[in-house]
Amino acid sequence: MFGDTGNSTSTLVMGIFCEAFGAASAIASLLRSGFADHEIQAVGVLEGHVPAISEFLLAIGLPSDLAASYSDCFDDGAVLLVVRVDQAHKKKIAMQLLEHYGGVCAATNNHHASMSDASPARDREPHRPGGIL
Repeated sequence: MFGDTGNSTSTLVMGIFCEAFGAASAIASLLRSGFADHEIQAVGVLEGHVPAISEFLLAIGLPSDLAASYSDCFDDGAVLLVVRVDQAHKKKIAMQLLEHYGGVCAATNNHHASMSDASPARDREPHRPGGIL
């Protein structure tokens, strides 16, 4: 599923969103930009506690510090988008789109992660595009 990239050159680009509408807009934009349905996956919690979310995040390839940060976001309700990319230019496009719609992004490749310069989603006001879904 999320962590099985199929080959060693695949990268998982992840963005956590504090609101579902931002995640939905990001998915629509990814699809319009040429990403396939099977390259985009999402998991979200709108309210309530998520059991074992840290373990799930570690299992999909996030290092422990990033998994802890994303886990904290889920405590307030969040949607995690995961985009599988095989080409460097698609990684850049995916990260730009996720960030544009309010996602805090990280990319993992072979269990090494790099995070965007964005601050954690719960500490900033999300981007709210008018009427885009």
